[in-house]
Amino acid sequence: MKRTFLLCAVCLSALTTFAQVENGDERWTNIDWKEDSTEIVTIDDIIKEQQAVTSRNTRENHFADVWGRRGFFNIAYNKTASLMPVPGEVVQTGYAPIAKGQFNGVTADWSAALQRGRNYRLHKKPIANTVQINLDYTGLDLSVSHYRPAASKVLYDSREKYTMNVENGTKSYYYTPWNLEKYEATYGMSLGPSITIAPFNYVNYDGIHFMKLNVYYHVGYQASVLYMLNNKDADANPHTEYSATKNYDEMATNLKLLWGHGMYTLFGMNLSWKVIGVGFESRTGKTRYQPLNTSDFGTTASNFNSSFTRFYIQFRM
Repeated sequence: MKRTFLLCAVCLSALTTFAQVENGDERWTNIDWKEDSTEIVTIDDIIKEQQAVTSRNTRENHFADVWGRRGFFNIAYNKTASLMPVPGEVVQTGYAPIAKGQFNGVTADWSAALQRGRNYRLHKKPIANTVQINLDYTGLDLSVSHYRPAASKVLYDSREKYTMNVENGTKSYYYTPWNLEKYEATYGMSLGPSITIAPFNYVNYDGIHFMKLNVYYHVGYQASVLYMLNNKDADANPHTEYSATKNYDEMATNLKLLWGHGMYTLFGMNLSWKVIGVGFESRTGKTRYQPLNTSDFGTTASNFNSSFTRFYIQFRM
């Protein structure tokens, strides 16, 4: 009896369901029995998407680090620093036996420099992640050079003077003893374009991406002080008479310091990897020197060409 009752109930329920479908019951007609299960987002899809985003961010951070060090600090050795009179200009030394009384120039036996500057990007992102064009500013370019005295025991004659017109007539001044031992200190600033190339950014090895070549051309302005060491033994003056003795004593102790300024240009290149690099630079310029001790040496200025080649170690910041 129970089985008969249960069977009747099932049949009644089925008839009711078919009747609802036939009558258009929305609960059943809105079901998409052919729904595409490929549109369903699974946990695996979410994980894969997150991994792709993480990988992309890691790559962007890596190349931001590759191109991120734009400041530089250089420690340089100036190999061939020289100081030569401008062609056609006669620079008198006051002692004829040395180069007929003229200073013909000198090359430093040692010279060193410090530089600090920054590369300013002219576009936000590197071209093809390989080329970056910059405008460089070097705010510190400090160099010190030492020049040996001329190869002669006698380098100047304090009895030799030249005359200049002044307000109240004329006055005699000593010649600058250019052949003495000298130290020069220069401070300059420069500005100019540069291009940085990272040629290995498409190699499948992250470490070599940091290898970059930088080539630049700068125009700068410098101020200079040139100090000549006193050396009374280099005076040809025998200081036997009073006037000769007076000149001898004055030249033996007076201040032989000149100041100068002028424009210069330089071309250079460097190869760097992460924070360390090496470079080469060639610089030429013109400097106009004038005595600071105008009471002894007057106000006569002398124009010189200065040049040097420079090798340096670079630290990127």
